[in-house]
Amino acid sequence: MPNIKPIKALLPNPSLAPEIVVHLENLTIENAKIIRNQSANSFVHLLIPKIEHYYLQGSKQELAFKKIAENLEDFIQQKVLIQDNQPSLYIYQIKHLNITQTGIWTATSIDDYLNNTVKKHELTRIERERGLIEYLQQTGIDANPVLITYLAKEEINQFIEIKKSSKPDLSFTYENEEHQLWKIENIEEIDKIIQLFKEMDSTYLADGHHRAAAACTYGIERRKLNLKHKGSEEYNFFTSVYMSTDQLRIFEFHRVIKDLKNDDLKPKQEHQFGLYLTGKSYLLTTKLEFIDLKNIVENLDVSILENLILKPILNILDARTDDRISFAGGLTPIDDLIKLVDNGEQSAVFFLYPTSIDDLMKVADLGETMPPKSTWFEPKFLVGLVTHFID
Repeated sequence: MPNIKPIKALLPNPSLAPEIVVHLENLTIENAKIIRNQSANSFVHLLIPKIEHYYLQGSKQELAFKKIAENLEDFIQQKVLIQDNQPSLYIYQIKHLNITQTGIWTATSIDDYLNNTVKKHELTRIERERGLIEYLQQTGIDANPVLITYLAKEEINQFIEIKKSSKPDLSFTYENEEHQLWKIENIEEIDKIIQLFKEMDSTYLADGHHRAAAACTYGIERRKLNLKHKGSEEYNFFTSVYMSTDQLRIFEFHRVIKDLKNDDLKPKQEHQFGLYLTGKSYLLTTKLEFIDLKNIVENLDVSILENLILKPILNILDARTDDRISFAGGLTPIDDLIKLVDNGEQSAVFFLYPTSIDDLMKVADLGETMPPKSTWFEPKFLVGLVTHFID
């Protein structure tokens, strides 16, 4: 069912890979400036470039995109980034958090997103999509993959294991993570993988809803402008990593409350919540009469917290827009969140149990959506590892 294709990706020079790649998650402007000053080869120069001459004609944003184009050309000429000679699929493996996760890095048709071949579970915000669309439009750089999951398929697992028995084409360590990449260049092997994907009943967008939506909007606009549109152009696809459900790890998103207005905090099971107020901790358990077993969305812990506490008691009616609530991924140390309350920066923290992959798939199969920040998926991908360039 999914329509994937190989790409002639830009890959980091193996000798420079740890210096090139960067984690986008929690990357601040301040950190980006530090990184780009420390490394002339960091992918940060293709994200937040340094503009030396502000007197040049154009807005700051226009100058930034122009500088990114110049930096990309320099990276290719200096072989900081090296383009593959032929279209390939890639086996990708990451070892971190004491686990190993493996998947296939490829490009997915925007039509799969539009026709729900890749099923969604999260609403997107137009204002957030706009920035991603403009970046694609101005730079052609598609470097932050969408994470898509599927029920494990034995033939794909066997293929991956056989491929991994050979020496990786790229292998390096970055921030205590081990990253490896194997190219699939053989046309027969590529065709075999493509066919195995077409046989899948369902696939699910795990992480990257905004990136996928932005790529689709951009691709549709390009189609309108191209009178000779064929469907095989690179703008019809977005970079993605497919990992089976047994490879993924889902963590919770805790709720940090800035203003309330009106001995163990980590929940051990569904429908339990940890609550921390200054100097006091509680473990809350939802009463059975408030659990709607017939409604999968309302039965999610994120929905229960929203419907029973955030909306009626704290008057936080829309968690996507209310500045009194923020979110902390499940890998954030509990002690760090407690300190935010104890030092007066925040008023309370609600700790949640992770949403299961089964619940996510059930929601997506029904065409429903979850409340914002329902899931934190691992792995998070490095930008600059496999770059899909849309000319």
